[in-house]
Amino acid sequence: MKYRLAITTLGCKVNQVESASLAEQFEKKGYKLVDFKEKADIYIVNTCAVTAKAGYESRKLLRQALKNEPLLVVATGCYAQVGAEEILGYLKAPILIVGQREKAKLPEIIESLSLPLKEKHIVISDVKDLKFCEPYPLSYFREHKRAFLRVQDGCSLFCTYCIVPHARGPSRSLNLEKIREQVLRFLAAGYQEIVVTGVHLGLWGRDLSPPKTLLDLVNLLEELGVPRWRLSSLEPQELSEDILYFARKAKGFCPHFHLSLQSGSNEVLRKMGRRYKVENFERLVLKIKELFPDAAIGADVIAGFPAETEKDFEETYALIEKLPLTYLHVFPYSPRPGTPAARWRQVPPHLVAERARKLQELSQAKRKAFYRAQVGQILEVLILRYLEEQGLYEGLSRNYVKVLFEAQEKELGHEISVKVERAVNSWLYGSKIS
Repeated sequence: MKYRLAITTLGCKVNQVESASLAEQFEKKGYKLVDFKEKADIYIVNTCAVTAKAGYESRKLLRQALKNEPLLVVATGCYAQVGAEEILGYLKAPILIVGQREKAKLPEIIESLSLPLKEKHIVISDVKDLKFCEPYPLSYFREHKRAFLRVQDGCSLFCTYCIVPHARGPSRSLNLEKIREQVLRFLAAGYQEIVVTGVHLGLWGRDLSPPKTLLDLVNLLEELGVPRWRLSSLEPQELSEDILYFARKAKGFCPHFHLSLQSGSNEVLRKMGRRYKVENFERLVLKIKELFPDAAIGADVIAGFPAETEKDFEETYALIEKLPLTYLHVFPYSPRPGTPAARWRQVPPHLVAERARKLQELSQAKRKAFYRAQVGQILEVLILRYLEEQGLYEGLSRNYVKVLFEAQEKELGHEISVKVERAVNSWLYGSKIS
């Protein structure tokens, strides 16, 4: 008898791809996949460690699974890799902890066990010497109308606040042939949009022989005729003018950029171990807006990094306020054990929260202004889902705005033209153009 199995995922798009690939592997072996809230024989939590809150959420989900008294509970992913002892300290019940190097072989590991699991079992090895990027193949991306294309894993930069290099190892790139195979699988499954993603996407290709650049990768997407494609987060120094000029001519490129800023203070960037300056970021944003006037430009920013002074924060706020950014992803700083910044003098928690709130309010104001600017425009939107409460379908435009409109179920996953008629907060309402 094959078991009922549930997988839940925290964190980044890369983790989502890995979970989807594992689910597909289990399904091929005859397991019945069920929702994580349902009763299952085996629960898998693909954890995240990027913040202290992510670690807490990971433990919470593991405890929730254990309450159902299944045959097996599995912790895998970044938090499992770096926080195995912490997990064991919090959870007294038998549990299987599987590291990053071993994650791709999880179906084989589980099938080698005698169930129900009677004791704690750890399968973790060091990630620092990893040189191969597991492909995690997918024939379809369960419950997604957009496909995430995972092309890179790991990071070699060791910023002072970041646990990711310890959790995932050095940067490794998927070669172009494997990428081609995966893109063709997504196209065969009917996906109209592909989001290129990696743990540190801008490092893609540097470790290949011969080395490649992101320009080689996006050129492949155009060659293969991907209808819509967009790039996930990049650091300012990794988005070259060559890529920008290529993207401007590319048929499939979606004018949406997500950049890693983290701070608008050069002194804080230096302490973070970032490899760019505020001037580089500002110059890039203005260049993007020149070449792509309608583009959405998002940025990651950390509030309350250790030793961030009031002046540093004011510089960050002023920079974001004056630049044509569309939205922010705001991360209130929380120390990660094992990183240099965790040992430094910390900003008081109430100040961290206050700075994060101010940045989030600025983000909301910028997003609303960008949305209001879309009124009267005709946008090409990909229909993602039906919103029952609204009685309308939700679509995502090429420049990353959500639009609600009337459509038909058969149009899900397809791109249509919509005229935007009004903006309400961070929602746009429109009607199809037949």
